[in-house]
Amino acid sequence: MYVCPRCKGPLSSFACTTCGVEFGVNSGIPYFLAPKGSPEAPPVGAIYDAIYSEHENVWEDQGREAGFRSYFARLATSTAPGRLLEIGCGEGLLLAAMEHREKSGIDPSIHALVRAKARSGAECAAAQAEFLPYPPGAFDIAVAVGVMEHFSDPDAATREILRVLRSGGAYIALIHTDMSTSARLRLKLEEYVFPRFRPVALGRWLWKKVYKPIRQPMRRSYTIESASECLRENGFIIERTITKKSDPGAPLAGAHVVILVARKAAS
Repeated sequence: MYVCPRCKGPLSSFACTTCGVEFGVNSGIPYFLAPKGSPEAPPVGAIYDAIYSEHENVWEDQGREAGFRSYFARLATSTAPGRLLEIGCGEGLLLAAMEHREKSGIDPSIHALVRAKARSGAECAAAQAEFLPYPPGAFDIAVAVGVMEHFSDPDAATREILRVLRSGGAYIALIHTDMSTSARLRLKLEEYVFPRFRPVALGRWLWKKVYKPIRQPMRRSYTIESASECLRENGFIIERTITKKSDPGAPLAGAHVVILVARKAAS
């Protein structure tokens, strides 16, 4: 199933038969972030490993609770059943909710992927979206939740996602658009204080902010228009844009959360 993430040549026991680069396995997870024996692993892997070694259910309090996961899984299934790839699957909370017959996930963190594999039963690999280790047309649908903002090269990542989708395949990307400081504060008040006071959830959120706070690398700023343009410029056709305004019943964390439903043109 895997190919060389660099030249896309076939692999034999994780060694590329075309360019000769060899990759390894770490904790039972295929490792494509750097060649086997490389002294320089990408820093993004170490950064996210540090996050997941100190925290569990990392993103659950950021609008990805059970209700959202069920909603997103239904959306993905109705958009395109079949073979699914989650970009930036983390610990596999969303991946486990997906009902697709074949599931795969990538993430830069080995710590997260070990949990994701155990939780979801999916095939997991340490890789970056800019260098996907899959052959063309390998999947019917790809999903990415809160990941597009952290791509090191959004155009390269989007082209790679397009490449691994079959003709007519779907891509669902959830992004967080820019918010002012006052809007962020208002969102947290609405989430934890008013109209329903949630002291336990508020306490957990504050604890995470004070004790070993999570600092993600690189966050690009997007609007709905700029994110949509990135997808269109790299070959996708946008079929639907979901927001709290367009779909009031969607369990999104706020007006800043946008889901783009796109598709690869059928050939």
